[in-house]
Amino acid sequence: MKKGLFLLVIILASAFCTTAQDADSLMIKSVFDNALKSEVSYKNLEGLCNVAPGRLAGLPAMDNAMQYMLQIMKSMPFDSVYIQPCMVRQWLPGQDTAWYTLNDKEKFPLTVDILGGSVQTPEGGITAQVVIFNSMDEMKKADPSTINGKIVYFNRPMNQTYVNTFRAYGENSSMRVLGADEASKLGAVAVLVRSINTAIDDFPHTGIMRYKTTDIKIPGFAISTKDALELDSALMKYPQAKVFLSSSCKELPEVEQGNVIGEIRGISHPERIITVGGHLDSWYNSAGAHDDGGGCMQSLEVARLFFETGYKPHNTLRVVMFIDEEMDQRGGKKYAEEALAKSEKHLFALESDRGVALPTGFSIDAPEAAYNKITSWKKLLEPYGFYLWYKGGSGVDVGFLKGSVTALAGIVCDSQRYFEYHHSAKDTFDKIVRREMQLGAAGMASLIYFIDKYGLE
Repeated sequence: MKKGLFLLVIILASAFCTTAQDADSLMIKSVFDNALKSEVSYKNLEGLCNVAPGRLAGLPAMDNAMQYMLQIMKSMPFDSVYIQPCMVRQWLPGQDTAWYTLNDKEKFPLTVDILGGSVQTPEGGITAQVVIFNSMDEMKKADPSTINGKIVYFNRPMNQTYVNTFRAYGENSSMRVLGADEASKLGAVAVLVRSINTAIDDFPHTGIMRYKTTDIKIPGFAISTKDALELDSALMKYPQAKVFLSSSCKELPEVEQGNVIGEIRGISHPERIITVGGHLDSWYNSAGAHDDGGGCMQSLEVARLFFETGYKPHNTLRVVMFIDEEMDQRGGKKYAEEALAKSEKHLFALESDRGVALPTGFSIDAPEAAYNKITSWKKLLEPYGFYLWYKGGSGVDVGFLKGSVTALAGIVCDSQRYFEYHHSAKDTFDKIVRREMQLGAAGMASLIYFIDKYGLE
């Protein structure tokens, strides 16, 4: 009798699990079907790229972007839509000019963009000989007398042998971020950095630079990969060649802007919060389609998919358009600071900031138990192309929640072309593939659905 009851319990439990899994599979299919048929996010992204290209935090274009997103989000059935204000830098790009000369007479133009946060050049620009380095370490080991009064030129290309292009980006980024700071200590008058780009083209790739350890600030520029090769060839034949650099960028007092946030209040645990977001800002030279307008639209699409499928989250869902990721991450920091100050309970945070190419999985930052539970849903998303789930970082903005949230994650996409666009004028709407972006959004919505429904305990 007892044995029979035990078998009955096992059978009923198994049937319940099968039924629940079937229900989840149907829900996920509904999410993907809806996403793949929809053009809402795609058209919204096109509008953002047209209305607010070059939407660096602190610029008027960012005000346009905030109002654009605010209008879209208020047209959706969120329980609340609001701006979380924060102060941001107001660094203004200017007119950039560069050329090189072999004889102080004929000038050969170079395509450059000023690095974010750089000081401007002196009036009349800078003309100097060039000293070439392949890395920061190589420069630091050099005799300062060979650098004094010259332009330091970091001409290291991205490592094309890495399948993971983010690895190559990480190896090269320190030269852009801290190159000028370190070179100024050795007497350099400016820094020129080969664009961190996997392609050979005439699009400079800018990015943030920092002044951290020296009072002497020198300007920094990015040169296109095509012109870097030309300059390399010229310097090899004529080591005494000179380069001219000029930029009228400037920094003004800080201004108030902020994160744009939409909330769906949880029906069971409104006090527990799940966050999904991307960063609304882009570099001044870019429409920011992949970085990160597409990530913002994917995050907003999570909410739209829940509205369309009729799914009502048990926990409060916040969709956040973070401001200022590119410069100082003021938006991400502000969001985390307020969460801590209000003693909010954050269950999960997911970020999209790796472009919106074909999605392949998720990078997860979570304790072992939570990580194991999250990856238990992998089998249900593998048929949709989400096969790569691993322990790793999440995202710059949601990362500030670490320590006060159960788990963090970032969507992972195919990265083979991402750094052709990243931080450049090449990052335009025509580079977006609607189906790939929608697959990513559906995968994000599905992961949030599982975590919302089953928790991470």
